[in-house]
Amino acid sequence: MAPMMKEQKRMVQLFDDLIIGIMARHPPKSILRFRCLSKSWNALLSSSSFITMHLNHVKESKYNDMQRLILSSTYFLQSMSYEAEEKPSYRIDFPLDLKYCIELLGSCNGLLCLGMPRETLILWNPSIKEFKKLPLSCPLDMRDTFGFGYDHSTDDYKIIRIFKLVDRIYSVEAPVDIYSLKSNTWKRIQSFHLSRIFFENSLSGTLVDKILYWNVIYLPNHEQGQEGYSYSDITRRILGFDLTYETFEVLPLPNDVIEGRHFTLRVIGGCLSLAQNLKNLEGDSIEMWKLEKDNMKQSWIKFMTIMNLQTLQYPHNLVPICVMKNGEVLITYSESVRFFAMGRKPSIFELYDPVKDTFRRLKVDGIRQWSRVMTYMESLVSPNSSAL
Repeated sequence: MAPMMKEQKRMVQLFDDLIIGIMARHPPKSILRFRCLSKSWNALLSSSSFITMHLNHVKESKYNDMQRLILSSTYFLQSMSYEAEEKPSYRIDFPLDLKYCIELLGSCNGLLCLGMPRETLILWNPSIKEFKKLPLSCPLDMRDTFGFGYDHSTDDYKIIRIFKLVDRIYSVEAPVDIYSLKSNTWKRIQSFHLSRIFFENSLSGTLVDKILYWNVIYLPNHEQGQEGYSYSDITRRILGFDLTYETFEVLPLPNDVIEGRHFTLRVIGGCLSLAQNLKNLEGDSIEMWKLEKDNMKQSWIKFMTIMNLQTLQYPHNLVPICVMKNGEVLITYSESVRFFAMGRKPSIFELYDPVKDTFRRLKVDGIRQWSRVMTYMESLVSPNSSAL
């Protein structure tokens, strides 16, 4: 190849690399418009390498406008910013006609996993307006427990479904199915010993890296003729599922957590976070721990205590959701609070400043009644891509 042709090829490659680097910082809505400029731009901005680069940029820029919160209501979804400012929310139009309601089951890399009771499961990327109806191994029952996440080892998105048997208490052989987006199929895996486990307020699992977590209650095996359970009978644990090895594990709780008392799980700062509400002579508070991993070891570290909840207008059943751009902690009502006051749950968000140890109300215009909130990132990942 002549030196001039080599130089031209090198300049073309440098130009493409420059374009890719610039485009990777734009939101999906803008990139979709750029794809329409020409066939070459469409090919360049639709390549799997560019989609991955864009996704990595969104992840690394932890608090940009492409990272948001998704709130699910009965028949629609809402989105709000990570900004700790009074910015309006907006409604996300669902792509299908709804006969019943929708359940938000998971969020991963821009894909939302949604359940349509009595109908089907859907993977949907609202940023690029693409969705996929999933096949079912058996009729959909929203009383089952679900989880959704990404398996890095196989470059595949997976859904786990743990079947509910009787009164949300699972027998020794509770069926467990795994869906693979890459193969578009379900498979039955070897069941975990789920004897007398109660999945508490856990329609969907909490995803950290490749592991899904649920807070569960172990109930004792009573002798024949015994009925009921006392508070001291309850043992709370965390059940984890590894998406790569497709195995379950039981995690111990922090040593200083109050045994038997309710807790919630979230992802804060990229780590699994456990929060527990306490009430004592000093007032209402939330104790928070995070699970830190060092090579093969993992340990719980208490990193925050939110005090004086009793000073708030509605101090009960509050849980931390995420850390906002300015370092304040967003707290709101747990998923178990379905109704409040006059039959409605208040759409209230409080911000806690860990430096000043103060609270302030976050007013979000347009927020309507909601039941579940998850973090979400805008991406170009397609649920219909043959090559993930």
